[in-house]
Amino acid sequence: MSRLKSLPGAMKQEITRSTEDLPQSREKILRARSLPSSRPFTVAVCFSALHYFGLITTATAFILFFIEPSEIATKVIMGGLAFSAVTWLLAFFKRRRALCPLCKGTPLINSGALAHARAVRYIPLNHGVSSTLSIIASQTFRCMYCGSDFDLLKTPSHRRTPMDGDE
Repeated sequence: MSRLKSLPGAMKQEITRSTEDLPQSREKILRARSLPSSRPFTVAVCFSALHYFGLITTATAFILFFIEPSEIATKVIMGGLAFSAVTWLLAFFKRRRALCPLCKGTPLINSGALAHARAVRYIPLNHGVSSTLSIIASQTFRCMYCGSDFDLLKTPSHRRTPMDGDE
């Protein structure tokens, strides 16, 4: 900064103008990584989505039961509770099996470890459920332990074919 004070005014403007044109910080430019195998995440998210649909069905049946009690609503409630319990159990074990390729943590289930500063969390939910919902909505997630972005749709580099002329 002391060197800037000793320069003439026109040179100061040129230097400050050239520093404004610098690219954004590296954090903002980094793209999401690919996963070596996205299958564990896909299976875990499918079972989690089924669990969430079961919860929505059960909640709707409860509301309809309180509006107008009937035997059909009771059967739907009991079926929804059983379905939600089974899919929660399956989703739990499948989410435990999906590991981050960098830190080997379980980004879809909270383990009680300290989350990374860049980890994403939707306020009423925990980090694991937030990652699961992020995968359902956009096929991307951020590991809560190492803070790396991952894209389930991006093909791994070892499976990519070279572009024409890139040989």
